[in-house]
Order: sequence, then C-alpha cells, then structure tokens
Amino acid sequence: MNPLSDQTKEELLLALEGKRSSLFVIDGKLVSVEIENFESVNENVPESDPAQEIEEYPELKASLQRYLDNPDMKGYSASELKEKRHRPRLFAQLKEYSSP
Repeated sequence: MNPLSDQTKEELLLALEGKRSSLFVIDGKLVSVEIENFESVNENVPESDPAQEIEEYPELKASLQRYLDNPDMKGYSASELKEKRHRPRLFAQLKEYSSP
C-alpha cells in the first residue's frame, strides 16, 4: 500500500474526529467516511440496566447462574476455545492419513 498523501491524512483525521465527511481514493479504491450527528445518537441511547437485561434473556441468566454455582469453573480465552473446537477435526484428519 502506498503512503497516504498529507491531504488524505488530513481528510481522514477530520472525518474520524466527526468534523467533516470525507471522500478520497486509496490504492485505486474509493473510500468514503461519513459521520453525521454522532453525538446526538449517543444522547438518545437509554441507560441499560444489566439486571434487567439478564432477566430478559433466560439463556444468559442460566449461563451466569451455572458460573455462580460453580466458582471453581475454569474460564477459557477465545484462542483456547478455538483450539478446543478444532482439535477433534485435527485428530480425525490425522487418523485418515495414518490409516492404510
């Protein structure tokens, strides 16, 4: 990717700060950044009550309750969960390749 021109950098910065929409070309691709009334959108979002959200979603409530009922439950990172999900497939593939 070629370095951005100073004008493009300035346009992008203004767009990301929400001061002005921008339209420019990067590596032959037309890029449009539009931010309109960003502050007013955030003001209209009502405050959410986590307790109420938990009550509205029984699956979430059940999952959280299982976690509370088992304080020694192990937590997993996203990468650990991904590895666990793909491990059975890898073993199955290895069996296919190793069998005569």
